[in-house]
Amino acid sequence: MKKLAFLLLAVFGARAAAAAPYGILLLAHGSVNAWDQDVLAVARRVDERVPVETAFGMADAQRLQTGVDRLEKRGVSRIVAVPLFVSSDSEVLDQTRYLLGLRAEPSEVFVGAMRAMGMAVSLKKVASRVPVAMTPALDDHPLVVEILRQHARALSARPAKDTLIIVGHGPYDDAANARWLAMLGAMARRIRKSEGFRAAYGATLRDDNPAPVKDRAIARLRALVARANAGGGRAVVVPDLIARGGIESHVTKALRGLDYAWDGRTILPHPNVARWVEESAAKAP
Repeated sequence: MKKLAFLLLAVFGARAAAAAPYGILLLAHGSVNAWDQDVLAVARRVDERVPVETAFGMADAQRLQTGVDRLEKRGVSRIVAVPLFVSSDSEVLDQTRYLLGLRAEPSEVFVGAMRAMGMAVSLKKVASRVPVAMTPALDDHPLVVEILRQHARALSARPAKDTLIIVGHGPYDDAANARWLAMLGAMARRIRKSEGFRAAYGATLRDDNPAPVKDRAIARLRALVARANAGGGRAVVVPDLIARGGIESHVTKALRGLDYAWDGRTILPHPNVARWVEESAAKAP
């Protein structure tokens, strides 16, 4: 009798655990319709195995709350927020952590930048009946490096003569930008080692900053491209951006008049992104 009771407990316990899986709150900046559709395609793919809801916006409290509410209605026992952002070093993500109850104070950088642009900021935290965790962003994950490697290789017929430049949007804060540059540069050097590029660098646009800061960033990027051309090779410029329809046109505008290899391919719609979302959520504490 005791043995039967133990077996029944094990069976029903397993069923109960299976009925209340974790859910993924997929965070993304949001842009034009095509950009959003690439993100939603990832959400649908992952949702075949794990409940997923998407929250677009820059630390938008209302959209975060809507995503949490929907996951709770789907019966999840906990929520893992997965930021489909290029870097964890983002004031937007710092503010998101605050709104999700994972950080004690709002991001001063985010709040200050938004108010400087005349935009309202909500400090109302998201309410959740289940535990919430948050993973790192894409950063320099091997699945991301592989995407960038494929894009770089497709652009160069003679990597031994060419210089690889991986360019990202970049944050508002100077200290965070230094960390972005270190990350982008490290990924570029890893690809240089595997593909044999002559040199490799990381660069940021810093589009959201005041003109002097943005101008310095663009001047550095243009200097890297010009130096590559002067060495008898060519600059291979690969964007570390989420999807088309965002700011890839800002790169070409910044490099107007220079010769370089470019096709504008972004991280999405590469299938590695869905894999990264699932792996990141599965590893969350």
